[in-house]
Amino acid sequence: MKNVPRRWVCVALSSCGLAGAAGSAWAQTSPYYLGVSQAFTQESNVFRVAEGLPETKDTISTTSLLAGINQPFGRQRFFLDGAARYNRYDDNDQLDHTGYALDVGLDWETVESLSGRLGYTVKENLARYGADLGPTITSQNLERSQEIVARGQYGLVSLLSIEGSVVHRQLDYSSTAFAFQEFKQDAVRLGLLYRPSGLITLGVAGRHTKGEYPFALEPAPGVFQADEFTRDDVDLTALWVPTGQSTVRARISYTKEEHETVATRDVSQSTGSLAWDYKPTAKLAFTTEVIRDTGAETAFTGLTQAGAASVGNNSLLSTTVALRVGYEVTAKVQLDLGGRYVERDLVNTQGGALPATGSDRLSEVKLGLTWIPTRSLLFGCSVSHEKRSTNSTLSYAYSANVATCLGQFKI
Repeated sequence: MKNVPRRWVCVALSSCGLAGAAGSAWAQTSPYYLGVSQAFTQESNVFRVAEGLPETKDTISTTSLLAGINQPFGRQRFFLDGAARYNRYDDNDQLDHTGYALDVGLDWETVESLSGRLGYTVKENLARYGADLGPTITSQNLERSQEIVARGQYGLVSLLSIEGSVVHRQLDYSSTAFAFQEFKQDAVRLGLLYRPSGLITLGVAGRHTKGEYPFALEPAPGVFQADEFTRDDVDLTALWVPTGQSTVRARISYTKEEHETVATRDVSQSTGSLAWDYKPTAKLAFTTEVIRDTGAETAFTGLTQAGAASVGNNSLLSTTVALRVGYEVTAKVQLDLGGRYVERDLVNTQGGALPATGSDRLSEVKLGLTWIPTRSLLFGCSVSHEKRSTNSTLSYAYSANVATCLGQFKI
């Protein structure tokens, strides 16, 4: 193993915006790590209340225990990255909680032409306040997200290869007021990959998903009605590596999703994603990503980033544009600048006097600085600003500023 996996740096910092490419600055030979970190965060609008209403400021102390393994053996590789965090609020102690994140799995390969991955990811933390359609609460609401993945491929580097996967996802909330956003789903995918050269890989696949919102509607107090759904996709994919400094990944899909109970969630259109990693110099790196998909699918694209942010996204469709720039000021100092724009198409799934449809737009910018004086020590700070606007009462406008500093020790 050449480097400590970057994902565990992100765990420790609770935000990949602080970690950046810092992992390249401290190689180690051991496949194991243990660590602790202490962070302090100042938030200007903890509950993300609407503009014009009194905002609640608070300072949060986050104490984390970290552990991980990245162990090759033969043709296989076992990995584990875990974190447990105790979060203490100065003024709103009803929000005090212990969160955790775990990403564990096995990359496997046979002597012949078979390879794949088995993986399990789970994360529990405070859900994001300011959710659309949800009640305005100031009590604790924990969000638990998990994903189980089994992927396989036959053919490896040959001209043609077959790939398949099975994925289970589930999202739960501790507050009964948000039970209507809970869901679970299972997806099966089978496809064909074509590699005309070492620079490009093209793919086509079929994907079938079956899921359920178990508490979608509450027609009477304490009585819930489930909303089962099916989704079918035809995926066209491409991986292009034009140079050693540039990698492009793309997917475009025809998506048809049908719901038995809440028909306003039905989708029949194109979805997809586009990502570009570009490293023009040894010190400078850009990552650009565009995603257009249902809220549930968009949410889980960030699950394996084991930071503190929740993943719930209850929108019908969501378009996300994200850009991150990392610059190595010195061998031990990393500067990161990130920006994100999210436009969501909202639908009323609960009835009542709310409008049937609407949309909102969230903009976020973040600046972070990381210093790694030794292989065992890391210090970092970041500041960010987020602002949401809306065109309907399905959502509301708010703004918030967040500043975080931390110190970390690992062995």
